[in-house]
Amino acid sequence: MPLSQLLGVVGTVMVVLGYVPQVRHLIKEHCSAGVSTPAFALWCSSSLLFLVHAVVIGDAVFVSVQVLSLVANGFVVFYSRRYRGQFCPIHGGALPPEQNRLRQDARSRA
Repeated sequence: MPLSQLLGVVGTVMVVLGYVPQVRHLIKEHCSAGVSTPAFALWCSSSLLFLVHAVVIGDAVFVSVQVLSLVANGFVVFYSRRYRGQFCPIHGGALPPEQNRLRQDARSRA
C-alpha cells in the first residue's frame, strides 16, 4: 500500500474516532446539548457531494471516508432531532426519576 493511501486510511480512522463520542453521547444520554442540527445537515450534504466526486474519480479511500462521514453525520442529525431540547445531567438536564431515587437513597444513608 502506497504511503499516500496509508495516510488516507489513518485519516479515515481519525474521522471515525472524531464522531464516536458525539454519536455515543447522543444515543446513550439522549442529550442534544451543543449540537447544531443545521450544521450537521449541511455536512451531510457536503459529504454526499464529495462522495459523488470520489466515486467518479474512483478513489477508494476518499469514497470510504465520505461514506463514513455521511453515515456519522446522518446519525447526529437524526438523534439530535429526536432528542431536541433534552439534556443529560452533565449539560444541565434533570436526572430520570429512577436515578433521582437512587441518589436520594444514597444521601439518606450517608
